[in-house]
Amino acid sequence: MRHRTRTLLIAGTVVTLMVGGLAASALWSTGVGVDVPSVALGAVRFGAAAEGPSDVREFSDGGAPVAVTLPGATVIEVLEQDAVGAEPVIWRFSASGTALGIAGVNYDVAVSEQVGAEASHDLSSGHARPGTVLASSTLKVYRAGSGSDCSAVPATPETPEGETPQNVIVYDTTDVELQAPGTARDGTETVQEWCAALNWNSVDDGTYVNDVQVVGTGEDGSANGAADRWHAQIGFPPALEKLGEYLARALVEATAEDTTRARASASWGADIYPDPSGEPDVVITLDPIVTNLNPSVIPRD
Repeated sequence: MRHRTRTLLIAGTVVTLMVGGLAASALWSTGVGVDVPSVALGAVRFGAAAEGPSDVREFSDGGAPVAVTLPGATVIEVLEQDAVGAEPVIWRFSASGTALGIAGVNYDVAVSEQVGAEASHDLSSGHARPGTVLASSTLKVYRAGSGSDCSAVPATPETPEGETPQNVIVYDTTDVELQAPGTARDGTETVQEWCAALNWNSVDDGTYVNDVQVVGTGEDGSANGAADRWHAQIGFPPALEKLGEYLARALVEATAEDTTRARASASWGADIYPDPSGEPDVVITLDPIVTNLNPSVIPRD
């Protein structure tokens, strides 16, 4: 179809849904007393995938955010950090997509909520639901390094005076450029890896210090000595807040054949902690933004 235009600049945008993903197309045509055909100049697809056996990608539908889920079963792995300064629990996810023609694609990453069997909890404030393992941990979300390397965990920012430290911290997650406008005209897909690092917020209970001094006397009567010192940090094993204590006592009395009596007693106890297996999942959302080489076009979903 051809349009005859007279000194008129027409700029329009249409969004269409492609099989398996999002495609956003933009149409621009100009004319000064001549016939000019309309030409499609841009298309975008965006998706995300979580680390796991299936590694299935979820694609954006009409520019809507996509989500990946950090399983609660992964969160509770921090309870196995039985050493002071233990290595973090690492979980990965990825953002991927392509922007054809003059289109480009950026996106925002947000840790949005905890989702459990009974209820959900908003994580936009950075504070986890009380009583969960995440509430006693720190989750950091950041871009992976070369080769999907997650070892460079960012430092924890200082907490302003009077505020509660956050359980969820994100780094450089706003307006992340996946593909710049006009750079992937051949349809090449870009994949960006992300890391989620989890650490238990352990508090040292104290420091164990050893001082050793040794003195020896040689055959010639000379004295030789040496001294050494070492220390170890002491902390409690990671666990949810204790519910209470279980105490048991047993008393046994017996009478022998000669009518003598024997009596014995024993007692024992156990600390009771909540079962962490019901830890909520953590939902991370990725919201795509379509960009354009045309400066008059405002970036949008």
